[in-house]
Amino acid sequence: MIVKDLDVLRPESKFVKIGDKEIDVSFIPCGITFEIESIMRELSNYTEDIIRSDSSKTKEAFQLTIKLCSTFCEHKYPELDEQWFMENTDAGQIQAFATAIKDALVKAYNGIEANPKNRQAPKKKT
Repeated sequence: MIVKDLDVLRPESKFVKIGDKEIDVSFIPCGITFEIESIMRELSNYTEDIIRSDSSKTKEAFQLTIKLCSTFCEHKYPELDEQWFMENTDAGQIQAFATAIKDALVKAYNGIEANPKNRQAPKKKT
């Protein structure tokens, strides 16, 4: 029997701590991938020039970023919703968290990086 270990495909865990919760931002679970991608696509419409020149667009982009963070958290921690983020975080925390989420999405779509574990021969079960 040959066993293909798919756990080696999962990236090394990377956590952020927010609201006394440790959130794994190393990957995006399948259940929220398309929602996260949709929010990221929307956010990409807000260029630096647009944000700097129109304060209403700045607010819209910030609210989308809050939505991104809460969507990422709510599947595991429902209490970390948009209202929680608005009341308990600041712009720096939101930006850092959104960047970590974006990095995870980019890695997911870029495929698997070369991993020495992937080159090992499969183990045979006896």
